[in-house]
Amino acid sequence: MQCVVGGKTALRAVAAAMALAASAACSSTPADTASPSATVRTEPPTTTTTNPYAVPEVIDVAYVNRVLAGLDAAVGDVTRMVVRTRTIPREAYDRLRAIYATDDSLQLAIDILQRDIRRNLMGYSSNPGNQVSTVVHIITGKASCVFAQIRRDYSAIGPGASTTSDRNWVALRRLDPSRDIDGYNQAGWSIAYEGFPPDRSEPSDQCVG
Repeated sequence: MQCVVGGKTALRAVAAAMALAASAACSSTPADTASPSATVRTEPPTTTTTNPYAVPEVIDVAYVNRVLAGLDAAVGDVTRMVVRTRTIPREAYDRLRAIYATDDSLQLAIDILQRDIRRNLMGYSSNPGNQVSTVVHIITGKASCVFAQIRRDYSAIGPGASTTSDRNWVALRRLDPSRDIDGYNQAGWSIAYEGFPPDRSEPSDQCVG
């Protein structure tokens, strides 16, 4: 019996010694307490904003299509406003002025809308979509002026609209900020000419002269 008790006593002594050693290993020494913890500084991620309408070195079809899509969306906003109010409110006029480069091209767009209002907006849906303009051929592509043959699809505007032929042309000029003081036109270009001559022939280059 004495040997058994003695064995238990020895085991307890070993366990106590191991616990004491572990406690000493986990405790901080004065040198550890004085050492500051290392920190890693993280910089906020940088973001790069690219303007999709910034003028590239080469005016290509993809760029002009992007500009035309922006202008089509701006025209669509006006169309929906006109359909909703059945008139051309001041904001619609200001938006059109930002889209069209000259007073003549602006007046032509207003005349067409007024004609459609007189016809009770026949053929328009209650929530029309955007016309879709696509480049067929770039005739002149400069940083200040673009003249191109386009295809224009009006089918999203309503059941009375249809896809036009490829024989349409558009001339774009860089937007005059004085015509868009409210920032309606995000495309950075405005329409100086659109359509076709009565005989459907190719018009003269609107970027010449």
